[in-house]
Amino acid sequence: MIHNIQTVSNYIEEIEKLINNKHHNYYFRGQDDAFSNTLPAIFRSRKLLDNEDNLFNDFLMTDPQLFEKCRTNFERLALMEHYHLPTRLLDVSSNPLIALFFAVKGGQGNGEVYVYKDEPNPDKLAEMLEQRGWQNLIAEYKSKNKLTSHNYFKKNAFSNEMQLESSLARQSLADKAAFFQSIKNFYKLDNDYIGQQHKLWSHSYDSYFDDQDSDYFAEFKRDLQTLPFLRLFEEAKRDTPSFANKLNPLELIVPKIVTIKRMSRRMENQQGLFLFVPFIGEEYDPTINIDYSEVERRAQLAIDILSLYNAENPAEKEKYIIPAKYKRSILDELAKLGIDYSFIYPEDHAKKAEMIKAKYLGLKKKNLSLVRNEISYRG
Repeated sequence: MIHNIQTVSNYIEEIEKLINNKHHNYYFRGQDDAFSNTLPAIFRSRKLLDNEDNLFNDFLMTDPQLFEKCRTNFERLALMEHYHLPTRLLDVSSNPLIALFFAVKGGQGNGEVYVYKDEPNPDKLAEMLEQRGWQNLIAEYKSKNKLTSHNYFKKNAFSNEMQLESSLARQSLADKAAFFQSIKNFYKLDNDYIGQQHKLWSHSYDSYFDDQDSDYFAEFKRDLQTLPFLRLFEEAKRDTPSFANKLNPLELIVPKIVTIKRMSRRMENQQGLFLFVPFIGEEYDPTINIDYSEVERRAQLAIDILSLYNAENPAEKEKYIIPAKYKRSILDELAKLGIDYSFIYPEDHAKKAEMIKAKYLGLKKKNLSLVRNEISYRG
């Protein structure tokens, strides 16, 4: 459903209707223009995506002291996103007013606020799996056994899953290509396993890596001993020495809301979290001629798995539109509530100075107008 917003109170009323449903956690993202997608910066160029490892490693080498307090690769990735390096992280906030600020702070067109959950839209998840030819895998995510009862779609920055996937961002293009070829083979195997034997790989996850007689997925177990996997595991172990040489491929294909330690006042004030956009896989395969627009489409579909859709019209996202002509007045209203540039960017002292200057330039004009009116009245 499209909600047209003209005032802060109007926005709060609409959001309250949403969050009265206590069954879900909601996360908000504001964009100050009507963009054609909600993709993170790394997907805006094929050159950026192909050099994801170089972007990460170059920034780390340029200013290593900046990352001294980071304990994991995900924390490093989050700090890089914080300083506007292109990453596969999408900034979201648990505070809808913060998202509203970002929707009205600039841009020439209408602002937009999108809503996400940490539970999947089953139709979008099924659509994504079916398009990849792995339609039976939906059963793995619906299963409620001791493994899958945990949330595939919400993680914290210190989890093994996020250490592995953020470490994957640091791997070379060649290693990513070999890694995802093996992962795709696993998905095909599991898809056939479910269809033919009516069993789920996740049910035997705990024993699979120790079971020497596991034949059906034996090829995947051998792949775990190849160099691309071993290099990935070694990268993960730099921060987590106890990290075991195993992974759950079912984690790799889905998006995740990731909570993180607030490493600055800015991150604290913005009440920020991240939506981690998964690797598509085929963008690294030199044997597949895939148009980059298709990579973008698949990445957007992955994000949409966590997007909130209208219950009455499942094809329509819940979206809050702020017409351009109301942006300035809403920005002023938010400032009265304490949500302004100095709150959002507390370390940006140049911006604070600009705000103070603008305040008194505006006051001077106002006072001059009052003097003129008074003179006119006396005359």
